[in-house]
Amino acid sequence: MKQISSLANGQKAYGGSLLKTRAGRQGPRALSVKHSMHLVLRSTKAKGQWSFRRYENKIRINNLVNKFSVRYGVKVLSAANVGNHIHLHIKLSSRHTYRAFIRGLTSSIAMALTGYSRWNKPPKSWKGFWDYRPFSRIITGFRDFLNIKDYLYINRLEGFGYRRDQAEYLVKRTIKKRISTA
Repeated sequence: MKQISSLANGQKAYGGSLLKTRAGRQGPRALSVKHSMHLVLRSTKAKGQWSFRRYENKIRINNLVNKFSVRYGVKVLSAANVGNHIHLHIKLSSRHTYRAFIRGLTSSIAMALTGYSRWNKPPKSWKGFWDYRPFSRIITGFRDFLNIKDYLYINRLEGFGYRRDQAEYLVKRTIKKRISTA
């Protein structure tokens, strides 16, 4: 007997700017232990001193991602730091670890970069560090896996200073080489 999928078609993504639409807010966040997930954390306040690409901040963020992934049993398959947003390709060990992982990671990144905490309160006009709730999407199938791998590679190149079109060109070249040598 074949197991029925708990994911309806189109309910593989949640969060981010999808929350602006009614359809985006309609269901709960889709989580999967069987498949990997693409996670995006975005902040428009991450500029200048708080930029994710600054050397000190990049080191802090990498350490925090490693710390919370080990603590909550989340495997980080790849990551791309673009400056104002972070892409993570993760695999959950349990559905129940996602909430603790994301709460710990997002709050610790915001506290590490801004210096604001429970004891050092932000000003009254402060609206928060993150733009939206984290965007997450379930990666199902091999083609989806290859697409997210290339997408993260493009974003990683953008994080190194390449323009988007240059990064896409480099990725297309490597894909052609990969196909021709196979």
